[in-house]
Amino acid sequence: MATNPLSNQNELELQTLQPWISSKTYKWIQEDDKKRAEFQKEKDKGPSTDLFDNDSDDDINNFPRVQEWRSSLSNPDGIGGYNSRNGCNHEGTDTGCVKVVFILSESYAGFGDTLWSSSRHIANQLANPTTCRKLIAPVMIQNEEEKRNNQHPLLGRSFVELGAGAGVPSWTAMKCGARVVSTDIASPNRIRCMAESIERNIQMMKDDGVPMHHAEKAKACPNTWGTTDGVEEVKFALNRDGEEMFEILVAADCCYMPWLHAELLDTIEKLLALNGVALIPFCLHGNTEDEDVWGIVEMAKRVGFDVEHLEDVQLTPPKPGMDDKQGLVHTLRLTRARRKCYI
Repeated sequence: MATNPLSNQNELELQTLQPWISSKTYKWIQEDDKKRAEFQKEKDKGPSTDLFDNDSDDDINNFPRVQEWRSSLSNPDGIGGYNSRNGCNHEGTDTGCVKVVFILSESYAGFGDTLWSSSRHIANQLANPTTCRKLIAPVMIQNEEEKRNNQHPLLGRSFVELGAGAGVPSWTAMKCGARVVSTDIASPNRIRCMAESIERNIQMMKDDGVPMHHAEKAKACPNTWGTTDGVEEVKFALNRDGEEMFEILVAADCCYMPWLHAELLDTIEKLLALNGVALIPFCLHGNTEDEDVWGIVEMAKRVGFDVEHLEDVQLTPPKPGMDDKQGLVHTLRLTRARRKCYI
């Protein structure tokens, strides 16, 4: 009998997560676990010193630690992972949907403690074989497309996510058969949560009888944009010889900080295969001038990418009170050489 993947909300033992991270990352997280345990022990000794230790109505308190998101043909948001305007997530009866679980890290670094609209959008597009095929069309060649007609187009593809946060696009790609490496800022708790998400999704796949394909090769690792060491660790996570590049790269809501555009594009350039596709879905959050965020388009062209602006899609912003534009997803598709516009 399949177990409810949300029934155990407790943090999993680090040893359980060892297959999904490198030995170097394991030791790094192990040290952080010790520090967190010592801090909690000291905190438990005395009265609470948290000035905000009350019945806060903050959104995060409304969600369990381990959450579920499902793709949907009828709802562009998918189902789960956000606070809808009417106080509840829309339910759906879609068949053949992709179901994943995810964990939001307690680390606020890089704002990866929220499942952003752009992540839900690109995961929903990847889950559906028809929309996914259009999305990654530059990777496909005609005879291969014909051969793959009865298979999901992500099956066997090398896939990397930058700034993954909750990692929903990564876990969706993993369930669709991709060879996944999920990365984010070098925050031990963030990478730990991502590794735990891999473990929980794999167990759910086994319980539900979902084909494993390449799921048990998935990895979570830290990556600092614009650094050689960060790129090398990601490449070695995909393949032991560190030579293979990624056919599909996703960087959802990663361009809200224009001062990091150069580093982001440098990392994309070093990880993307010659025939690869980089997908950059994002919303405008008002933290800086909108035109500065859009500046990534011209910068990408200057460093040698062709850039296509795909159709904008309005989703629900992740939290009540956010502007609609924080749910309006713009998607850029980057390729290395001029190709036909497929959408």
